[in-house]
Amino acid sequence: MLNKLNSAQMAIVELGIARPKLVLFAALIATVVLGAAILRVEVDTDPENMLSSSNSVRVLNRSIAEEFGTKNMLVLGIVEESGVLNVDTLGKAARLVSDIKGIENIEPEGVLSFASVSGVPAGDLDEDDVKSIADALAADSILGSRVISEDGTGLAIYIPLREKGDVNGVTSEVERLLGVHGLAGDGNYLAGLPLAEEKFGRDRFIQMGLLAPLAGLLIFLLMYYFFRKLILVVAAMLVAMLSVVWTMGLLTGTGFTLHIMSSMIPVFLMPIAVLDSIHILSEFFERYPSSKDRQTTLRTVYGELATPITFTSLTTAVAFSSLALAPIPPVQVFGLFIAFGVFAAWLLTMLFLPAFIMLLGEEGLQKSLKGDSESGSKVLTGGLRRLGGLAVGKPLIFPVLFIVLGAVAIPGMLSVSVNDNPVKWFKSGSDIRVATEEFNRLFPGVYNASLVLEGESLTDPDTVTQLLALKQHLSEISFVGQVTSYADLVAGDEDAVPGTDNEIRDSLDAVFDSPQGIYAGGLITADYQRANVQVSMKSGDNKSMQEVLDETDAFLAARPFPAGTTVDWAGETYLNLVWQDKMVNGMLKAFISTFIVVFILMVVLFRSLRWAFLAILPLSATILFVYGVIGFSGKDYDMPIAVLSTLVLGIAIDFAIHFIQRYRQLMEEHASVGMALGRIYEEPARAITRNALIIALGFVPMFFASLTPYTIVGIFMASIMVLSWLVSLALLPSIITLFQRGARKAEA
Repeated sequence: MLNKLNSAQMAIVELGIARPKLVLFAALIATVVLGAAILRVEVDTDPENMLSSSNSVRVLNRSIAEEFGTKNMLVLGIVEESGVLNVDTLGKAARLVSDIKGIENIEPEGVLSFASVSGVPAGDLDEDDVKSIADALAADSILGSRVISEDGTGLAIYIPLREKGDVNGVTSEVERLLGVHGLAGDGNYLAGLPLAEEKFGRDRFIQMGLLAPLAGLLIFLLMYYFFRKLILVVAAMLVAMLSVVWTMGLLTGTGFTLHIMSSMIPVFLMPIAVLDSIHILSEFFERYPSSKDRQTTLRTVYGELATPITFTSLTTAVAFSSLALAPIPPVQVFGLFIAFGVFAAWLLTMLFLPAFIMLLGEEGLQKSLKGDSESGSKVLTGGLRRLGGLAVGKPLIFPVLFIVLGAVAIPGMLSVSVNDNPVKWFKSGSDIRVATEEFNRLFPGVYNASLVLEGESLTDPDTVTQLLALKQHLSEISFVGQVTSYADLVAGDEDAVPGTDNEIRDSLDAVFDSPQGIYAGGLITADYQRANVQVSMKSGDNKSMQEVLDETDAFLAARPFPAGTTVDWAGETYLNLVWQDKMVNGMLKAFISTFIVVFILMVVLFRSLRWAFLAILPLSATILFVYGVIGFSGKDYDMPIAVLSTLVLGIAIDFAIHFIQRYRQLMEEHASVGMALGRIYEEPARAITRNALIIALGFVPMFFASLTPYTIVGIFMASIMVLSWLVSLALLPSIITLFQRGARKAEA
């Protein structure tokens, strides 16, 4: 089977060698067509679309939005350390609230502020008005704490959006009005999940526009440093660029939106696409000065590297294709299109790259690559030879070292916690993080969830009593700022609940007929058969939301609602928990299953269980060390880490495949372990090292991204490259040497 595969691969390479102009013309046409399709791009910044529109949580969210008027909120905090209960601040704030209600794309009747709780007279305020407002806020136990901070230094204004996508325009208008009313400055904070999600969606494109090209430029410069032939480096970069253009063109051309996940495709695809090109160019760079013939050199290079390149591409494609198993549509799209991009990169490496080289002048190539190919890499070559001497001469050092490090890493790996929070996708100190933290410090919290009750007995005294008890129970959780329900409109505590169903209905009827009726309508339907219990939290972590769920389940298990009453969770924070939990756990399962598939592919490639186990050793060690560090550092296993896990499978095994395949070829030539390993530390080791250095250093600019997912991409990428390089060139030859010595002793 491998012979047939090699013949098919070489047939593709021969097409590039024999018909280079045709190949380049076809590549140009494909690039123009797919590149034009990118112009159709539609951007989607809403994490809610991580779940299908038919998902039960999304259906319930739409339902409560219609029945209770629940809207996505933009929250404005006005903070003055000296206090906000004064004539000047309250006067300005009252006029601001009035103007905010006139903004398009908001629900004016749903704007909640101090003016909603207390009557604000027309015209200028005086000290008596301030006292009246303060007394009204203090008397309202439900809304008072939501609109003014306990210490009196902050006012909160809740602005309901007609649609989540309107947040950007509404934010700009609110900021303008703050200036108009003399409230602009450092003491104002705009927060809320819709704003965080929109800002992340906007900033990610800025990051992509700045850092991805910078990473590409650094990769280009590093390749030029190693190969010193501009045209060859351009060829490798063209393979990467065309792979990205083809993939993104196919994505947008087939009608898929550019979502949080798919926007990261270029960052993932660029290093993968460059990897194989570097292997080919490195070998070509080494061999061409001796043969001085492009065709001969290309056939020799591809004859040795075509199979490992195909299998590394196949393992990477399989790894990303496995994301189709994740129950999240954008993740499925991300995985499948990355897999297509890997295939495109493989095809371009096998077809476009030799065609490109064939169109270069033979004389120019000979001049630029003449002389000893090793002369420009003396430091690199010397270092690799010393590493090889240590690995082969003292083979116990690296296995023992890796065993010790692995034992240390295991507790860290086991302590990795699954958790996420969209606001934490922004670095500490960013405007959105500061605003959110300040708002959570002063008010009940910007993170909201809804416990939806449904039944015919919601006005039953037992139900109301249980609901007040549940409120008390949840309020004892440190990060729960407030729990609000229709029961609060009936009684202040369990002992004050009216004794009959009719009395409770009369209490609710009175509230519905009062000026506060609009807020009552957000807590229970007019037929009293469906209720919305609002939970405000100071933490949006998945773990926090899960704790609220667990505490609620435990409470209701001990003190259930009357028979016939159903309970469901909804709301933005709960929805984030659902999609992130589905994604992370789905990708974890896909990761494990793909690991098994990769191992099977190694068995097929090497036709040996022993060599297959050896091939996945760098992959296993890389996973262990990286996740050990993640666990010890306290970093959560979040969306970026989950996505990057697939990258480990594709890249960490690349070097091992090349190392083992070349070692086996050299063993056939020399029939000596010592000579084969010695040769490994010449050109093959240089190619692997160049690859590792180019990709690891090329992604250093990502360390300085303002969004944590991109920072993690850079750190993770560099770590994967360095670790898999070290394991491949230090641990594998040590183990091979130990096996050889063991075999000799057994024979003796």
